[in-house]
Amino acid sequence: MKNPYAFLNQPDGIAPLMPQARRLIELREILAAVLPESLARCCSIANFKQGKVVIFAANGAIAAKLKLMLPTLLEQLSKRAMEVTGLEVCVQPLASDLQVVEKSAKMSVEAADGLAQLCEQLPDSELKITLANIAARHRK
Repeated sequence: MKNPYAFLNQPDGIAPLMPQARRLIELREILAAVLPESLARCCSIANFKQGKVVIFAANGAIAAKLKLMLPTLLEQLSKRAMEVTGLEVCVQPLASDLQVVEKSAKMSVEAADGLAQLCEQLPDSELKITLANIAARHRK
């Protein structure tokens, strides 16, 4: 088996991508140092091209906070990194945010029976129908 570094340094390998990868890593480290930890966890450097840095934010609230900080971020990145002429913030949910979490709240059969009894006392309404459906779903 060949040396992995020999593969990486081949002209047709990924060697041409290494300078860009190093720049992105450097920018990520700077961003993590400049931002409060709570913000740094929720965003990442997505790209750096022609002096423009693209930052992915986990949600709209994080993006809004980053946009308020753009002048400070631009100044800090320019001081510590290669010439940064612009910043763009895009919303891109983190992979961990995409996982579906199963609800852990369960209704006991006794609670469902109590809800059904309450429904019998209510006048006909949308509330009565909704509560009856919930009670029926949990009595099974």
